[in-house]
Amino acid sequence: MKNKLKEFLTKDEASNVLRQPNQRTLEGLRDYCILSLMIQTGLRRAELCNLKRGSLIIGDNDVHLQIFGKGMKWRSIPISDTNLLKCLGRYFKKVRNNNSPEAPMFYNLRSLTPGNPQPITWATVRYLVPKYLRMAGIHKRITPHSLRHTFLTLTLQAGADLGTVRDLAGHSNVSVTSTYLHTTEERKKEAIERLRL
Repeated sequence: MKNKLKEFLTKDEASNVLRQPNQRTLEGLRDYCILSLMIQTGLRRAELCNLKRGSLIIGDNDVHLQIFGKGMKWRSIPISDTNLLKCLGRYFKKVRNNNSPEAPMFYNLRSLTPGNPQPITWATVRYLVPKYLRMAGIHKRITPHSLRHTFLTLTLQAGADLGTVRDLAGHSNVSVTSTYLHTTEERKKEAIERLRL
Protein backbone atom coordinates (compact mmCIF):
# COMPACT_ATOMS: atom_id res chain seq x y z
CA MET A 1 0.00 0.00 0.00
CA LYS A 2 1.32 3.43 -0.93
CA ASN A 3 2.41 5.76 1.90
CA LYS A 4 0.15 8.76 2.44
CA LEU A 5 1.90 11.93 1.29
CA LYS A 6 3.15 13.88 4.28
CA GLU A 7 2.33 17.58 4.48
CA PHE A 8 5.27 19.98 4.60
CA LEU A 9 6.14 23.60 3.93
CA THR A 10 8.15 24.75 0.95
CA LYS A 11 11.31 26.75 1.66
CA ASP A 12 9.52 30.02 0.84
CA GLU A 13 6.56 29.11 3.05
CA ALA A 14 8.87 28.20 5.95
CA SER A 15 10.68 31.55 5.60
CA ASN A 16 7.34 33.35 5.55
CA VAL A 17 6.23 31.63 8.77
CA LEU A 18 9.48 32.64 10.49
CA ARG A 19 8.85 36.29 9.58
CA GLN A 20 5.58 36.36 11.55
CA PRO A 21 6.58 36.34 15.26
CA ASN A 22 7.13 39.83 16.70
CA GLN A 23 10.64 39.47 18.08
CA ARG A 24 10.29 42.74 20.03
CA THR A 25 8.11 40.87 22.54
CA LEU A 26 9.19 38.01 24.79
CA GLU A 27 6.43 35.78 23.40
CA GLY A 28 7.35 36.53 19.81
CA LEU A 29 11.05 35.97 20.49
CA ARG A 30 10.32 32.63 22.17
CA ASP A 31 7.94 31.58 19.39
CA TYR A 32 10.47 32.49 16.68
CA CYS A 33 13.12 30.35 18.42
CA ILE A 34 10.68 27.44 18.76
CA LEU A 35 9.50 27.55 15.14
CA SER A 36 13.02 28.05 13.82
CA LEU A 37 14.39 25.13 15.84
CA MET A 38 11.60 22.83 14.68
CA ILE A 39 12.03 23.79 11.02
CA GLN A 40 15.84 23.77 11.08
CA THR A 41 16.48 20.70 13.23
CA GLY A 42 13.43 18.45 12.79
CA LEU A 43 12.75 18.18 16.51
CA ARG A 44 9.73 16.19 17.55
CA ARG A 45 7.27 18.16 19.70
CA ALA A 46 8.11 16.13 22.83
CA GLU A 47 11.84 16.66 22.21
CA LEU A 48 11.30 20.40 21.96
CA CYS A 49 9.26 20.53 25.19
CA ASN A 50 11.95 18.53 27.00
CA LEU A 51 14.88 20.71 25.90
CA LYS A 52 17.09 21.95 28.72
CA ARG A 53 19.47 24.90 28.72
CA GLY A 54 22.28 22.34 28.75
CA SER A 55 20.93 20.76 25.53
CA LEU A 56 22.56 23.64 23.63
CA ILE A 57 26.27 22.81 23.43
CA ILE A 58 28.50 25.72 22.46
CA GLY A 59 31.95 24.57 21.38
CA ASP A 60 34.99 26.44 20.08
CA ASN A 61 34.04 25.92 16.44
CA ASP A 62 30.43 24.80 16.46
CA VAL A 63 27.06 24.85 18.22
CA HIS A 64 24.79 21.84 18.39
CA LEU A 65 21.76 20.44 20.18
CA GLN A 66 22.17 17.25 22.15
CA ILE A 67 18.80 15.48 21.94
CA PHE A 68 17.53 12.54 23.97
CA GLY A 69 14.89 11.29 21.57
CA LYS A 70 12.53 8.49 20.66
CA GLY A 71 13.76 5.01 21.45
CA MET A 72 15.96 6.35 24.29
CA LYS A 73 18.61 7.40 21.75
CA TRP A 74 20.91 10.42 21.83
CA ARG A 75 21.63 12.42 18.71
CA SER A 76 23.49 15.61 17.92
CA ILE A 77 22.15 18.28 15.54
CA PRO A 78 24.39 21.16 14.43
CA ILE A 79 23.00 24.70 14.47
CA SER A 80 24.67 27.10 12.08
CA ASP A 81 22.01 29.82 11.66
CA THR A 82 23.56 32.88 13.32
CA ASN A 83 20.20 34.68 13.46
CA LEU A 84 18.66 31.80 15.41
CA LEU A 85 21.63 31.71 17.80
CA LYS A 86 21.39 35.48 18.40
CA CYS A 87 17.65 35.17 19.05
CA LEU A 88 18.21 32.34 21.52
CA GLY A 89 20.76 34.52 23.33
CA ARG A 90 18.29 37.42 23.50
CA TYR A 91 15.54 35.10 24.71
CA PHE A 92 17.76 33.66 27.47
CA LYS A 93 18.67 37.18 28.65
CA LYS A 94 15.03 38.25 28.79
CA VAL A 95 13.86 35.15 30.64
CA ARG A 96 16.68 35.33 33.22
CA ASN A 97 15.17 32.57 35.29
CA ASN A 98 17.70 29.87 35.75
CA ASN A 99 20.95 29.35 33.92
CA SER A 100 21.36 25.82 35.25
CA PRO A 101 21.96 23.22 32.50
CA GLU A 102 18.88 21.40 33.84
CA ALA A 103 16.59 24.42 33.51
CA PRO A 104 13.97 24.24 30.74
CA MET A 105 14.97 25.94 27.52
CA PHE A 106 11.44 27.21 26.81
CA TYR A 107 8.92 28.38 29.39
CA ASN A 108 5.19 28.80 29.63
CA LEU A 109 5.34 32.60 29.87
CA ARG A 110 2.33 32.81 32.19
CA SER A 111 4.25 30.77 34.75
CA LEU A 112 7.26 33.10 34.85
CA THR A 113 6.75 34.01 38.48
CA PRO A 114 9.52 33.73 41.07
CA GLY A 115 9.95 30.17 42.23
CA ASN A 116 7.47 28.45 39.95
CA PRO A 117 8.44 28.68 36.25
CA GLN A 118 6.96 25.87 34.14
CA PRO A 119 8.36 24.47 30.90
CA ILE A 120 6.41 24.93 27.69
CA THR A 121 3.78 22.25 27.06
CA TRP A 122 2.83 20.30 23.96
CA ALA A 123 -0.54 22.14 23.96
CA THR A 124 1.21 25.52 23.60
CA VAL A 125 3.29 24.23 20.68
CA ARG A 126 0.18 22.75 19.07
CA TYR A 127 -1.51 26.16 19.34
CA LEU A 128 1.32 28.38 18.10
CA VAL A 129 2.05 26.49 14.86
CA PRO A 130 -1.37 27.11 13.22
CA LYS A 131 -1.42 30.64 14.68
CA TYR A 132 1.66 31.69 12.71
CA LEU A 133 0.56 29.78 9.60
CA ARG A 134 -2.65 31.81 9.58
CA MET A 135 -0.63 35.00 9.99
CA ALA A 136 1.51 33.94 7.02
CA GLY A 137 -1.59 33.25 4.90
CA ILE A 138 -0.77 29.54 4.53
CA HIS A 139 -3.81 27.26 4.43
CA LYS A 140 -2.16 23.84 4.47
CA ARG A 141 -2.99 21.44 7.32
CA ILE A 142 0.33 21.81 9.10
CA THR A 143 0.87 20.42 12.59
CA PRO A 144 3.98 20.62 14.79
CA HIS A 145 4.99 17.23 13.36
CA SER A 146 4.62 18.66 9.84
CA LEU A 147 7.51 21.00 10.67
CA ARG A 148 9.63 17.88 11.19
CA HIS A 149 8.47 16.68 7.76
CA THR A 150 9.46 20.10 6.41
CA PHE A 151 12.98 19.83 7.82
CA LEU A 152 13.53 16.31 6.49
CA THR A 153 12.07 17.07 3.06
CA LEU A 154 13.99 20.34 2.56
CA THR A 155 17.23 18.75 3.77
CA LEU A 156 16.87 15.93 1.25
CA GLN A 157 15.89 18.37 -1.51
CA ALA A 158 19.02 20.39 -0.71
CA GLY A 159 21.09 17.33 -1.62
CA ALA A 160 21.86 15.66 1.72
CA ASP A 161 22.22 11.88 1.51
CA LEU A 162 19.70 9.56 3.14
CA GLY A 163 22.17 8.30 5.75
CA THR A 164 22.95 11.80 7.02
CA VAL A 165 19.28 12.77 7.15
CA ARG A 166 18.46 9.50 8.94
CA ASP A 167 21.02 10.39 11.63
CA LEU A 168 19.67 13.94 11.98
CA ALA A 169 16.13 12.60 12.29
CA GLY A 170 17.02 9.84 14.73
CA HIS A 171 15.42 7.19 12.52
CA SER A 172 16.49 3.61 13.13
CA ASN A 173 15.97 2.63 9.50
CA VAL A 174 16.80 4.50 6.29
CA SER A 175 13.56 3.23 4.72
CA VAL A 176 11.61 5.52 7.09
CA THR A 177 13.72 8.49 5.97
CA SER A 178 13.14 7.65 2.30
CA THR A 179 9.41 8.41 2.67
CA TYR A 180 10.40 12.10 2.67
CA LEU A 181 11.70 11.95 -0.90
CA HIS A 182 8.78 13.86 -2.39
CA THR A 183 8.86 14.32 -6.14
CA THR A 184 7.23 17.50 -7.39
CA GLU A 185 6.15 18.24 -10.95
CA GLU A 186 8.85 20.92 -11.11
CA ARG A 187 11.58 18.47 -10.11
CA LYS A 188 10.37 15.95 -12.69
CA LYS A 189 10.48 18.65 -15.36
CA GLU A 190 14.04 19.62 -14.31
CA ALA A 191 15.12 15.96 -14.55
CA ILE A 192 13.73 15.67 -18.08
CA GLU A 193 15.40 18.94 -19.10
CA ARG A 194 18.77 17.61 -17.91
CA LEU A 195 18.29 14.47 -20.01
CA ARG A 196 17.55 16.38 -23.21
CA LEU A 197 20.01 15.39 -26.01
